[in-house]
Amino acid sequence: MDRSGIPHSELENDVSHVDENLVLARALARMTEVLQQNCPPEREQQSGCPYERFLAHGTPAFSGQEDPLRAGRWISDLEKMFEICGCSEAQKVLYASYLLQGDATAWWETKRELLEMELGSIAAVSWVRFKKEFNDRFFPISMRKQMAREFNNLVQGEMTVEQYARKFIELGKFATHLIATEEMRIERFQEGLHREIRRQVACLQILTFQQLVEVATIAEREFIDHFATPIGHEEERSIM
Repeated sequence: MDRSGIPHSELENDVSHVDENLVLARALARMTEVLQQNCPPEREQQSGCPYERFLAHGTPAFSGQEDPLRAGRWISDLEKMFEICGCSEAQKVLYASYLLQGDATAWWETKRELLEMELGSIAAVSWVRFKKEFNDRFFPISMRKQMAREFNNLVQGEMTVEQYARKFIELGKFATHLIATEEMRIERFQEGLHREIRRQVACLQILTFQQLVEVATIAEREFIDHFATPIGHEEERSIM
């Protein structure tokens, strides 16, 4: 007890609350600044991409001998390149088929004939249909269901916000019904954040998933800078 008659434990608790409030205030100020500056940009209209430019991005081939998870990642990698290059729907199917090798080429030659018989022309095959046929052959539904379950149980835990976001995006492809809208995506990601970060971002008006990741990263840095403790290790901090 000090001269004022207040127990030392109460004073220490008050100081702790003040410190946490200062951290929260600084984090909120920085996060608000990011939200004000980070308006969603307008997407440019693109009419297609030359094959040489597409190949220049180093998209890997697929032989059909890869494991199922690699097959799923190959499709994801392709879609990233399609977005970067601005490929048309027809180019997506064409360019993907050019990258098939070995067993995968043999599979596509047979499947292409069947699709032509069904649709009348290979040009009528959409990228969505190509992905379905590809996944049915190389990335079985049992594996996709497993990935969806992992997404459903995903939380940040001891991952950094950046690591959590990467895992969220990767697994989210297999549970699109859970994040069908931007609002659902934001809510699901925010629910999985560590409580110290979730508490700080909850009072902000966040419009996009990208904004949420950015402000959560700022909140995480403020926490670590102030307490010198990684997120997820508060018990260690309290014991010390």
